[in-house]
Parts: sequence; C-alpha cells; structure tokens
Amino acid sequence: MTKEQWLAIKNADKSYDGKFYYALKRSKKVCRPSCRKAGCTPERVILFDTLQEALDRGYEPCSKCRPDKESWEGSRKELANAAKRLIEERYAEKFSLDTFAKELFVDKSYLLRTFKTFNGCTMLAYHNRVRCERAKELLQRPELPISYIASETGYISASHFTQVFRRETGQTPSAYRREYLRSLDV
Repeated sequence: MTKEQWLAIKNADKSYDGKFYYALKRSKKVCRPSCRKAGCTPERVILFDTLQEALDRGYEPCSKCRPDKESWEGSRKELANAAKRLIEERYAEKFSLDTFAKELFVDKSYLLRTFKTFNGCTMLAYHNRVRCERAKELLQRPELPISYIASETGYISASHFTQVFRRETGQTPSAYRREYLRSLDV
C-alpha cells in the first residue's frame, strides 16, 4: 500500500473511488476508498485493484458504501429517500418521528439530520408540503367541503389545515379553490 492510497482511505477521499478497493482483513467486507470504517489501520487493510478481485477472494460488498453499485450515492442518501417514501405513502397519518426512526432502524436525530442534508428541509416541513399538494388536487373538486379535504389530508381541524395551507402556499384553501375555478372560466 502506498502512502497516497492510505491517505485516500484515511481521509475517505471520493476521488479515489473506482481506482482501487480495500477491505479490513477480519470483516471480509470490501469497500470504496471513500467508506469510513472504524478500526481502520494500515496493518488491518488489504488492497484490491478491482472489485472482482476482492469478490473472487471471498470478500463481500460493504452495505454502507456499496462498491457493487456504480451510481449508488451512499447509505445516507438511501435512508433519506426511504424516509421521503414513507412520508409520501402516509401523508394523511399524524407525523411521528419515533415511528419513522423505528421502521428505518435508525436514531431519530440521525434520521432528521440525514433527511435535511439530502432534501433541504425538515421531515415535518416535507410532510406538510406533501399534504398541501394532495389538498390542492382535492380543492379542484368544488363539491368537496374544505373540512372533508382537511380530514382526508390528515388534519384534525379545518382551522389547522387552513393555517398550514396558508403558510405553505401563501393563500387559504378557499382562495386557492376560487383562483383555480376562475382559471377554468378563462
């Protein structure tokens, strides 16, 4: 192992990904140079020129850095996307960080930080955004009362729904509906 290769591993340098692979001798997991592994010292590391070479020697791809996935962006990105999907599937349910963290097998604060890093907003803000987008679809149907739409999108009361909708869109649900119906007449 060269000093340059060790520094790439030690500093988790992404620019070396694909140029070589490394594994901790005891773990039998092969990683990209950008993967951070605890207990990583030069004596414990074995290098491979290719991923296939490591696989042929009995090493398995690391589940954290996924060297076997070419366009994979990392376990944190995958976690953020999984949380996003859960919110989109369950937008009408009460937001529960505890439930999401348990289902995704991670710590709550780690989940919050990861989600915000990859999505640019908090999980609760995204939850409200998804609810309001669904509400916009329902508001295009004039026969549906606003109280019904509030309930369908998971709000306990029409007043809370109106408050959140106004904060997200800049207008009340009634104003949004009027504007939408006016646009159809044009």
